[in-house]
Amino acid sequence: MSARHSTGRRRGTGALCAALCASLALAPLVAAAQDAQNANEAPARLAPARRLSTPSLGAASYAQRVKQALIALSQEYPEVQTAQAAANTSGFGVETAKKARYPRFKMGTASGSYNSGAADARSQNYTVLTAEARVSVIDGGAMSAALRAAEAGHQADDEAVVTTSQKVVLDALTAYLQVQRFELKKQIARKSTELVAELSRIEARRVALGAAGENDLNMAASRRASVAARESDFEAQRDEALAKFNTYFRFMPDAASLPVLAAPAYWRIASREEALRRAEERSTEIAEAKNRVARAQALVEQQEASIWPTVDAVVVKSKDPRGVSPQDPTRAAFELNWNFGNGFDRQLRLKSALAEVANQEAKLEGVRLNLLELTSASWARTVSGRERERQLMEAVSTSGQAFRGRRRLMEFGRETLPNVLDAQLDYYNLLFDYVDAVFDLRITELRLARTVGELRIDPEAGSPWIDRIFGPPSRPALSEDGMLSMLCISSNAACASEPVVDRSAASSAAVLRSTPRLSAR
Repeated sequence: MSARHSTGRRRGTGALCAALCASLALAPLVAAAQDAQNANEAPARLAPARRLSTPSLGAASYAQRVKQALIALSQEYPEVQTAQAAANTSGFGVETAKKARYPRFKMGTASGSYNSGAADARSQNYTVLTAEARVSVIDGGAMSAALRAAEAGHQADDEAVVTTSQKVVLDALTAYLQVQRFELKKQIARKSTELVAELSRIEARRVALGAAGENDLNMAASRRASVAARESDFEAQRDEALAKFNTYFRFMPDAASLPVLAAPAYWRIASREEALRRAEERSTEIAEAKNRVARAQALVEQQEASIWPTVDAVVVKSKDPRGVSPQDPTRAAFELNWNFGNGFDRQLRLKSALAEVANQEAKLEGVRLNLLELTSASWARTVSGRERERQLMEAVSTSGQAFRGRRRLMEFGRETLPNVLDAQLDYYNLLFDYVDAVFDLRITELRLARTVGELRIDPEAGSPWIDRIFGPPSRPALSEDGMLSMLCISSNAACASEPVVDRSAASSAAVLRSTPRLSAR
């Protein structure tokens, strides 16, 4: 009986082992089949797409609106329209000078009494109508000189329109940067106020515990009020800049969401000589002054041509509707006219025209010298501005490390509040200077671009530089702990993280040597 039970247990155990072996052998095959089926039926994977945040969308919208507004104000701003109206007026003068060679028509009438002188003849009243057609054949070159003067004046007015347009564009971009400048400074002042408030709370706890007096706490309160006053000042300046922004761009933006604006890299000029050469070649002020000189010279030629006689072809037809006048002529002839005047007015007009030429040449030289001076100064300020920005960036980084270190020591009770407040004041003063250096450099670069003619906008041909000056949306310049969080606060290129000038590189490079441990013997 026991043998039968043991045999049954062995049989059952063997069957169970066989089933387990079969399942283990089939498992890889089933898994492979399922993987193949999944591979055949797997749907196409969706590529991850970049999702734009709300500030990015807002900045893109602002950039598009600003670009459209720049193109519009370059043609429709009141100063530009005034210059354009003057150019249109001079354009009509060119058309008038061109049509001076066309035949001139004149209608006239004459009334009187006529008596033939015959016996018993009576005097009769008559009215004679006269029609005249006259065209100049020879004028000594006066008409050609007048045409050249009109064309030179019109070209000068066209250059003045471009000059005014570039000036307006520069002012608009400067207003844009000023909004960003004071908005950023306001944010920095607000963060500084928050940090002083946090330090005051830490010191208040120490005072409550009896570990410190109230003098340092009062000092922190005074410092907080001072920083809050600066924040209010920056906010007022930001509002003034926004009002000027609205004057040019015709909308009120969210200052914190405006995209970054900076001169593109290909506008950079390597040397002063290259900047002067470009300015002299592309300057609309010099082109305008040269055309003014050409106009004055053409007026001199016109006055000189008026000395010579003129020949006109004339056709005259007279008609008396009542038939009283016995003469009803039709006359065709060439008339020679030589106007001597009184001998003095022509000389005075010629001397006046020559004096105007000298005046315009002096103005041309003054414009050239002023342009060279402005270009040279802008280029020098740009170069020194880049160096100033770099030096202040390093100073901000070093001061930030000192402030961060003192604040951590204060948290452990190893530093006093006045020292931390002094470090905080030094850091934020340097940060304000750095912000001013950055935006001063950006404005100076735009002024240099203006002097070399880069800010010209052509609505028909297009202006690719408008798309190049705008970058990504404004990124938060300060981190949560109130420190500068990016390398460039106003650049249309990709920004790196905050610069760190490690003053302890030499000390950190030293490696401690391991010494053999002495035994206990």
